[in-house]
Amino acid sequence: DINHPAGSNLYAPLDIENHYYFNSLAMGHNNNRWRAHHRFKNGSEWVIQSHHLITLLIPEHQPISKGTLYAKTAGVYVGKIDHTHFVFKIYDFGDTILLDPWLLFWQMYRDFPKAVT
Repeated sequence: DINHPAGSNLYAPLDIENHYYFNSLAMGHNNNRWRAHHRFKNGSEWVIQSHHLITLLIPEHQPISKGTLYAKTAGVYVGKIDHTHFVFKIYDFGDTILLDPWLLFWQMYRDFPKAVT
């Protein structure tokens, strides 16, 4: 979890081929949860997720370039502290590998130090 103010910016940490809400307030869930995919030529697929989005700024199922501001976050049904969850998975040769999402999102905050508003 990252505790930061509601309305903080999220930037794509890599090129994204497809993205969408897999849970959302509009679907009747208690949170806006977002998933994005990038598939490499060797068949490996990277999946990233961000939870507690306030607003998705790019239409679903559209490609997103690395560095693009894609959402405002940290404010939907978060409880007492505004925060965002991140997930990073790799599907490779039939295996699912869960990695620390900071490997990607730490770089986002270095590239965009004013992401937290």
